[in-house]
Amino acid sequence: MTQHLFLSLGGNLGNTREIFEGAYPHIEKKIGKIAVYSSIYQTEAWGPIPQADFLNQVLLVSTSLKPEACLTELLEIERQFGRERKERWGPRTLDLDILYYGDVIIAASDLSIPHPRIAERKFILTPLAEIAPLFEDPTSRKSMTALLAACADESQVNRSV
Repeated sequence: MTQHLFLSLGGNLGNTREIFEGAYPHIEKKIGKIAVYSSIYQTEAWGPIPQADFLNQVLLVSTSLKPEACLTELLEIERQFGRERKERWGPRTLDLDILYYGDVIIAASDLSIPHPRIAERKFILTPLAEIAPLFEDPTSRKSMTALLAACADESQVNRSV
């Protein structure tokens, strides 16, 4: 059975745009066909560590993999692009996160779907609302447009050119 998978891409080390472009074929080979690409957005970094701005993007992917298999493959793709998981808020070459897997809800120690902090992050909601404005979060039943409008995050999220 094919599911709609929303993935976020983020990074701020190296040439992030080139890294994203390099990751797309790996995502298509290992996860599934990319159906929709959001614009790429530039966002100030979150957390206590001073660092460069991030580029962020959301993809809609059609996959037949189960969520746990998607996570395994995404972690391997991150590793191939030089991602080292050292500190939670630190700089990274490529961060791949599962945002939604259809309307599936999972709360496991190693995997939470929907991603638990979507509603707090404008850098995720802005590209999500761009490509799927009416998609409803399965827990709150609010659309991406409604979640973005209610988001208290005041950071700047600007379309990258």
